[in-house]
Amino acid sequence: MIDLQKISTSPGCYIYRNSIGEIIYVGKAINLKKRVSQYFQRDDALGPKTKSLLSQISSIETKIVGSEIEALILESSLIKKYRPKYNSQLKDDRSYLYICISKETFPKVFTAHSSNLPQNADIFGPFPDASAVKSILKTLRHLFPFYGLKKHPKNACLYCHLGLCPGPNPDKIQYRQNISKIKKLLNGHTHSLAKTLKKDMLQASKNENFEDAFLIKKQLDSLNYIISGWHNLKNMFSDISLPEDKQSQAILELKNTLKPYLTLKNINRIEAYDISQMGNKYFVASMVVWQNGEIDHSEYRKFKIRSKSSPDDQFMMKEAVYRRLKHPEWALPDLFLLDGGKPQVSAVSSVCSLPIIGLAKKEETIILKHSDSWVEIKLPPKSQTLLLLKRLRDEAHRFANKYRRELMKKELNG
Repeated sequence: MIDLQKISTSPGCYIYRNSIGEIIYVGKAINLKKRVSQYFQRDDALGPKTKSLLSQISSIETKIVGSEIEALILESSLIKKYRPKYNSQLKDDRSYLYICISKETFPKVFTAHSSNLPQNADIFGPFPDASAVKSILKTLRHLFPFYGLKKHPKNACLYCHLGLCPGPNPDKIQYRQNISKIKKLLNGHTHSLAKTLKKDMLQASKNENFEDAFLIKKQLDSLNYIISGWHNLKNMFSDISLPEDKQSQAILELKNTLKPYLTLKNINRIEAYDISQMGNKYFVASMVVWQNGEIDHSEYRKFKIRSKSSPDDQFMMKEAVYRRLKHPEWALPDLFLLDGGKPQVSAVSSVCSLPIIGLAKKEETIILKHSDSWVEIKLPPKSQTLLLLKRLRDEAHRFANKYRRELMKKELNG
């Protein structure tokens, strides 16, 4: 006879065994007693697989932990060790997610299903709950910034500015130390990791590396917070999202900002334009593309200005977009982003009927035309939308300057 009254109300993992002592199911809960009791509710409220599980439960064991992240990792390790029958039956085993850390100079951290696990990587899991994996990675990336699967560009990316990426040229030793700390946490050695961080902080302070000491202190404080009690990781880092979360937030904010003035069903593709010139000879324009959540270098285009031999930004911008629109084989953007203000937007509007905005450098103000009036929108400096637009504008500037320098070098080399 199972006595539910004896089960603790503490957070942790619960283990169901059958009559021969075999583990048949493992789960986690904030309140063990409440969660387990739900299994023994009215018969008509349960599905057939859950009823089958209940019919075989002979004993219940619980393991109490102090935090959600410890429960997530303990649940994962128990499932990996015992492969309980009903964990696979109640949730398709193929849908379990794993956290993978590649074995290379700068290891990448990413997720994969059991069907496509990489051979040359450290594997952590399985995790029954995909949202739990996202919570773990969100926490880890905030504490110890790491690379995902995608190749990092040569320059700092948006995620670098958000503190979620180590940058294009991280210190090899420091990066690998961070990866080592991530592995320690995923192996369940949270308290050992806290001791390591405290030791590193004291050593950095002793060596008068106060910036490093302060950074480690922030990591230690965050780690101590998540292992000192049951804190919901999703809520704790609600203001710190994974890169894809930041992108979604930026696009949603952009749509809402522009909605009163421009007709935008979706924003899946943005094209940004800039002009680069020197003297009276070298005039070029660039087009960079953001689509489906990321910058797409394969879609970049460059234009050597043909019809202007004197500095005239708005005319050159107009020529670039006009020539771009002569290519029906190129996917059309949902939004044009121009480096500049009213002159540039006005000039391009004369040859293009698609939504257009400018981003004026001085005040970082969005400029657009609505009916016969000009609209100026100034977003907060930390706005995700503004960060995204600035990044695209700056990337267009970089690409245009690169093309101009290439032309100059080509002429100098004869």
